[in-house]
Amino acid sequence: MAKKRKGKHKFIQEARERMERKGTVGAFGPATKKNIARGKAKGGVQKKRAVFAENMRKIAERRKRRHGARR
Repeated sequence: MAKKRKGKHKFIQEARERMERKGTVGAFGPATKKNIARGKAKGGVQKKRAVFAENMRKIAERRKRRHGARR
């Protein structure tokens, strides 16, 4: 397997690779506000997935704002 480029957000790539190995990619479903709230309310593993999805949404929004201004 070829090495992937590790950049500024290396932890995102590592988390994605770890989720692929464990088979949890897509287990949470779409990261909508409703799904995140439901996942947090359930607790346990669902809460961890919901918090992770929420954090990834925040990172994506920040990237869009930063890179959108340059274009």
